[in-house]
Amino acid sequence: MPQDSLRIGKAELTSFVTSVFAAVGLSKEHAGEWARMLVWANLRGTDSHGIIRIPRYIDLVNARSINASPNIRVERKPGAAAVVLEADRAPSAVALTRAVAEAIAVAREVGVGWCAARHLTHTGAIGYFALQAAEAGFAAIVMSASGPMMIYPGSRVAAVSSNPIAFAVPRRNGRPYLLDFSTGVVANGKIMGAADRGEKIPIGWGVDKDGHDTTDPKAVENVLPMAGMKGAGLSFMIECLTSLLLSEPRIAPDLESWAIGDDPFLNGSVIAVDPAAFGDRDRFLREAERLGIAIAGLARAEGVEQILLPGERGDAIRAEREKNGIPIPKGTWQRIAKAAQMVGVKPPM
Repeated sequence: MPQDSLRIGKAELTSFVTSVFAAVGLSKEHAGEWARMLVWANLRGTDSHGIIRIPRYIDLVNARSINASPNIRVERKPGAAAVVLEADRAPSAVALTRAVAEAIAVAREVGVGWCAARHLTHTGAIGYFALQAAEAGFAAIVMSASGPMMIYPGSRVAAVSSNPIAFAVPRRNGRPYLLDFSTGVVANGKIMGAADRGEKIPIGWGVDKDGHDTTDPKAVENVLPMAGMKGAGLSFMIECLTSLLLSEPRIAPDLESWAIGDDPFLNGSVIAVDPAAFGDRDRFLREAERLGIAIAGLARAEGVEQILLPGERGDAIRAEREKNGIPIPKGTWQRIAKAAQMVGVKPPM
C-alpha cells in the first residue's frame, strides 16, 4: 500500500539539508548551494532528484567519491568561446553553478560560452543550472554524461546512461521557459521514490537483471530509453559532446571491461548564448513571449483546462509547495532522518 506523506517548509528543509552536508565536511557555502538545489527540485515536483538522494550522497562523500573540499579550477584561453572546468569531484550543485558562471562570462565577451566540466558527480536536477543562465538573460543548454545504466535498443544489458539535458530560454514577461528531461523513460530517482512509497511501477520503466520487464521498483537493474532509439541515440550523442570532448570517455571503457559499478565521475557541458550576439535582444524576448502566447492560446483538446508551456507545470507545483510545504513520503523521510542522525544532525520532525 502507498505510504502517507508529511510536509516540511522550504526554509526549514533547506536549513536542515545544509546542516547535514556541513556535518560531513562541506563548507557552509557549498553545503548551502547543494541544499538549495535539492530543495528546488522538490519544490518543482522533481522529487526524484531532490532530498531523496541525501543518504546516497552522504555515502559517496564518506567514500570520497564526492570531494567535500574540491579544488575547482578553470582552464581558459582569452577570447575563446570554450572553457574547461576541472570539478575535482565536487558536488555538482557547486561545480555546475561555477560552470554556468564561466559560460556566462564568456558569452558576455564573444556571444556564446561553452564550459565543459570534467570530473563531476551526480548532477541532480540539471534544469537548476540552465535556469540560472536564463534568469541572467541568456539562453542555455546544459547536459551531463555518466556510465552505463540504460538499455540500448537490441541489447539486454546496460549500455548507455540516462543522460539528462535541459534547455532554458528567457522571455519578456514571467519566468523563463525550462525544459528538463532524462533520456530514459523515467529518471532512476522516480523508481527509488516508488520503492519508498511501496508502489509498483508501470511496465516499460525498467528491466530486471535478466533483461525482463518488471513492475517491482526494487528489482529494476537498468532503465529503458525514452522513445526507444531516439532516447538511446540522444544519450549516445551527449556522451560524444561531453565526455569525448574532454578526452574522458565514460561508456566505452566500462563496456570493454564489463566492470560496471558506481560512477567514478561524470562530465558535463554548459552552453550560454547571448541573444544580442545574433540580433536584437529585446525582439528576441518579445518573440519568445509571443510564441508562448500563441501556443497557450490554441484550441484545447477535450478535457484540457490549460495548455502548459515548458516549465509551467513545475512553476505551478512550486507555488503550491512554497505555500503549503513540500510533501515527503514517510519512507523517504525515515531513510533521510536515519542518515542525518548518523552524522549528528537532528531532523526537524
